[in-house]
Amino acid sequence: MDNARHGRKVALWAAGAVVATGALIAVLVTLGGSSETVEPTTGPTEASDGCAGVEGQSIDLDTQVVQPEPRTCFELDAAASVTIGAAALEPTDTIELAVYDATGTQLGSAASAPEWDPEVSVELEPGSYVIEVTGLVMGEDPPFLLYTATFAPQPGASPAPGEGVDTASVPPAEACGAEVPQLADDAPVSVVDDSSAADATLDPSAAGDVHYACVVVDEPVFAKVGVASEDPDDIDSPDLTMAVYLASDDGDATLVRTADDAIGFDPETSLALEPGTYMVAASAWLGGATGAVEIYYDDDADLFRRSEATSMHAGVTPDVCDDGASVAPGDTLTVEGERTYVCLDNDQAQRLTIQAATLTDQDLVLEVLGFDEAPYRLAWADGNPYSDVLADFDPLLDQTVPEGQWIIAVTTYFTGTAADYDLRIVPGGGE
Repeated sequence: MDNARHGRKVALWAAGAVVATGALIAVLVTLGGSSETVEPTTGPTEASDGCAGVEGQSIDLDTQVVQPEPRTCFELDAAASVTIGAAALEPTDTIELAVYDATGTQLGSAASAPEWDPEVSVELEPGSYVIEVTGLVMGEDPPFLLYTATFAPQPGASPAPGEGVDTASVPPAEACGAEVPQLADDAPVSVVDDSSAADATLDPSAAGDVHYACVVVDEPVFAKVGVASEDPDDIDSPDLTMAVYLASDDGDATLVRTADDAIGFDPETSLALEPGTYMVAASAWLGGATGAVEIYYDDDADLFRRSEATSMHAGVTPDVCDDGASVAPGDTLTVEGERTYVCLDNDQAQRLTIQAATLTDQDLVLEVLGFDEAPYRLAWADGNPYSDVLADFDPLLDQTVPEGQWIIAVTTYFTGTAADYDLRIVPGGGE
């Protein structure tokens, strides 16, 4: 995928959906990222004792193992989102990764591509699971590194919002403005190197720290919440993730939304909030350190972050809108055959839902581009925040879009040319 940094550091991912059976699956691809904080285990760990009900080399989760056996297994005591990835130790080797449940049902798979390592993220219930890594070249099983990371179950993976999510560490509502610094529109909270500063939360250099900021919502609002690092395009930038919780006085928080960084763009989400006190949690993947970051909140739609356009769109110009392929709020366009760019004429700043829905079996990616001497990215999506289907191929953006002409770029996840899809633009946002 050409729309991201490449490398073999196991720390930064961009998510995309794949077909799944019995679990919510997202294939993720390793990119260059922040420094690893987990010490890898060299060589096979224990002998292949197996796990309950399955055979394979038993491994612990949240670890890296160098040169494990091709078939490994692990046991899960509680529901969790589990990320599993493999990286061939020789750049020219190609491998395939597959995850199975105890009955042998495949839950997801991914294969190497040029400069890409396979990774799968699965929403799992308690039980035993098997990981198999094989060489794509017949008869060859190249050496590889295997890594895993666990997270709280994601929204949509449980029957009710927040069910099964460990929220014990989320501060109660009464901590907002006291132990937890309070956000407001145009008043971000900084996680800074000087831990004595009034707006600091935790030490940004400490691995595994989760930084909280809070916001009090007095009336229903459509707001934007995000975490910004100093330079998300830097290959050494932290690999950030964010969660928004509805806090309560008794400490029983409810997970509302999660967001991850994506291709040079730190975590950000726009969502409708009801009155209440919300906790925003910023952390780094694999228990890494966040570094100096800023947590921000915008409730009057005047904050818009820009980032570099995906490299495959770096040469696009406004002339692409001259061929007549354009839409306006309220339109739905059916694209027949191949087409990458459609122009959006937005007559006023407004909340819009923009969705590309495949008419075949493509895994689509949606990017909104502006132009100011060179193209820049306003927004990017490869999934639908409202969806809980097992395989989500149709990206959806729901956010405020400024007035003007915008270029909507639709590609497949691995930067292939998209074809045969519907594009809809819905004023007022929502699903």
